[in-house]
Amino acid sequence: MIWVCGSDSADAGLSAEHHLEVELFPGEKKLIGIDRLKIQTDGENMLTLRLSEKVDQITIEVGGKKRKFNRQHEWLKVPLSSGERQGSIWVTIRYAGIFDDPVPIRPLNMDNPGFGVSASISGKGSFLLAGSYWYPELKEGQAIYSVKVRAPAGMIAVTAGQSMGHQTEDGKTVSRWKVEYPVEGLSISAAPYVVREKKVGAVTAATYFLSPDRQLSDAYLDATANYLSLYSDLFGPYPFKKFAVVENFFPTGYGFPSYTLLGSAVLRLPFIIYTSLVHEIAHCWWGNGVYVDYDNGNWSEALTTYVADYFYKEKKSEAAARNYRLQILRNYATLIAPQNDFALNRFISRHDPVTRTVGYDKGAMVFHMLRKILGEDAFWGALRDIYRQRLFQPTTWTNLQQAFEKRSKHSLQTFFDQWVYRKGAPRFYLDDVSTEHSDGRWRIQGRIVQQRPYYRFKLKLMLESRNQTIFKNLNITADESTPFVVDCENPPRKLILDPDVDMMRRLFDSEIPPSINALKSSPSVLFLLSDNIKPALREAAEILVLSLNLKAHEFVSESNISQTQLNESDLLMIGNPKKKELLRRMPNEVVIHDHAFTLNQKSYVGASDVFFGVFTHPYVDDRIAALFWPLSSDDAERVARKITHYGKYSYLAFHDGKNQDKGFWQINESPLVYQWNH
Repeated sequence: MIWVCGSDSADAGLSAEHHLEVELFPGEKKLIGIDRLKIQTDGENMLTLRLSEKVDQITIEVGGKKRKFNRQHEWLKVPLSSGERQGSIWVTIRYAGIFDDPVPIRPLNMDNPGFGVSASISGKGSFLLAGSYWYPELKEGQAIYSVKVRAPAGMIAVTAGQSMGHQTEDGKTVSRWKVEYPVEGLSISAAPYVVREKKVGAVTAATYFLSPDRQLSDAYLDATANYLSLYSDLFGPYPFKKFAVVENFFPTGYGFPSYTLLGSAVLRLPFIIYTSLVHEIAHCWWGNGVYVDYDNGNWSEALTTYVADYFYKEKKSEAAARNYRLQILRNYATLIAPQNDFALNRFISRHDPVTRTVGYDKGAMVFHMLRKILGEDAFWGALRDIYRQRLFQPTTWTNLQQAFEKRSKHSLQTFFDQWVYRKGAPRFYLDDVSTEHSDGRWRIQGRIVQQRPYYRFKLKLMLESRNQTIFKNLNITADESTPFVVDCENPPRKLILDPDVDMMRRLFDSEIPPSINALKSSPSVLFLLSDNIKPALREAAEILVLSLNLKAHEFVSESNISQTQLNESDLLMIGNPKKKELLRRMPNEVVIHDHAFTLNQKSYVGASDVFFGVFTHPYVDDRIAALFWPLSSDDAERVARKITHYGKYSYLAFHDGKNQDKGFWQINESPLVYQWNH
């Protein structure tokens, strides 16, 4: 759910020092700013700067004298005289503007974690995002900053870099910051923060929270210290002087150089310390430390997901890591259709489930496969090389490839061509498995068959027999089929391809338990409303449309539905249907009663109990159905808002608005598994 923020361009351009002073007027949603820029002109005859169209009252001075300029929308063009085109010049820009993007209070959908808010100043807090051009930015290049923010008393401002302190002057709170490393765009947040700090060697860990919750702050400071130590040992010294966890006054999940900005509700979720926080701290090395060349694709989300979200699961257990990889494959199979797929190097940023699945999930799996090919020393060594050599430099997939090739001492061109520069993933299965028994030994032969397009990769095969497990590494060729032979001393029991789920691939339908994500990606959903539905339950159904971000949908009452309509769309039943045949393919783990339900042998009978499950369509094999069954309509709306956050699961149970059970329906078949019956 976290974004890493920077400018659109990674091209080298004019270098600048910003000496920026702004004052915030929350009651007027207004900012007044003065930016004194020291610019190396490098022969340019025109300065091109970008400043929001919401800004007016602009004056510009060059060398202390007023200068006429041309304004076209958000672009400012400032002509330079011949004597100003070499060396450095001082440019002063004064301006004022109203920043009033509407802020979501209770968002129904988190697919876009920014909610379209780029700049908003209010009494609750202020949020000015890099890219909203709340201060003048040069068209290209990077800059360093000194920043001074004046705000009403108690309003503390936070940005990248090192805090130079917060003082009260003339009834105003003044926050000073210094950014000594080059930054591609600067963001600022301001609110009535309570600040707590902890030294971690030469680094300051800090929390900027909206309430003096000491216990919450202690937990974040301790976790931050541990993660800074972990990644410093793994990649190299932390590149900044602080890392701050900053609370936002509306729901967000952002990562910036040296701090993260999290909404209040997110901050208080118990798992965030082990997921979003570690992800954002890892971004200080990848994305905010080693920069992304966005013109050539964003690799940082994939790498950060792998070394943070996935790495945490790996440290927990092998089973947890395997389940994480399996979920990546399920996400890809459920959310990515051939028509919306795209190559990894075309990923720039997440704005919906499709872009997240390719840019984060598939990308993480690509790094996992690369690690398996290179081995531990070469993989982690290459990352240390990249960090050491390319800190604060725009970096491409090609730069990464070259570093991994240098460590591995062989070409990785085929690997990168297949997994980074080409869309899709292989789909393969076992075929023509035969068994011979001779001289007390068993010989198993067969083929691994690929569907188009063909890939070249290494694949592990596992043969289980009585008292013996045999592993064999196969070189799969870029052809329709690859033969294999494996011998064993005991009668074979089971043959499994990719038993550890180390390969990125497209799953078969039989391998995918129906999930909420499958409903979210449905091209057409028919809402089947129980007869005499209460208004509150109908309102909850409307919320589901928005929170699940459903595209085509239609509401029909159960008494007015036709069989043709039932067969033509995926179904979402609101309330317990009278026609019980509609639930005939619901798995055995759940039983629906008239005023209750049982899930995994636990009975739910309370008025605040709610069930949501996705299963196979009652009449059409390749479609899905879902049931939303609140035992009363009172809690329906509250739970409907939460379901979208559990997209990977098949079923959910809630009591009093809190999740009590979640999981996947059991899968018993896979084309990658062959079993003997003897």
